[in-house]
Amino acid sequence: MDFDPDDMHPYFEGVDYPASKEDLRSAAKANGAPDALVERIGTLGRAEFSSSEEVVEELHASPQSS
Repeated sequence: MDFDPDDMHPYFEGVDYPASKEDLRSAAKANGAPDALVERIGTLGRAEFSSSEEVVEELHASPQSS
């Protein structure tokens, strides 16, 4: 599943950065993100992110789940 970067930022609303993957997963889930996105956040290589832009960049750089 591919995600449009412009559609992802609302899923990370309310996150205080720096944020862990678990913080991001919780926020995304609470903000109505698709389950596939919540799962994919958990597969990212970084442990901590400084901004939603970093999350989006990492999502685009990471291999997609089948």
